Amino acid sequence: MERSQPEGQKPWACACCAMEAAELAQTLRDAGCTEEAAATLLADAQDDRRLLELLARHRAELLDEVHRSEKKIDCLDYLVYRIKQNRHKREE
Repeated sequence: MERSQPEGQKPWACACCAMEAAELAQTLRDAGCTEEAAATLLADAQDDRRLLELLARHRAELLDEVHRSEKKIDCLDYLVYRIKQNRHKREE
């Protein structure tokens, strides 16, 4: 989604973070954004309030995902604990 620039001029850059379009797009992909979400964010890149709102929403979604994964890990840890505890009782 890079905008063409006359020869000798710097490529399009986001006004709010001073990243070039390609770098911003790659950073969004690295942050887990889909191509569609990255395109939406790039389209709003000149409106820093909107961009920050969308980034905050994506961050919250990622954090929710982390918390769900932590709960799953806790369940697995508890199961391992119970299995080891039961094995120890049987060995006594």
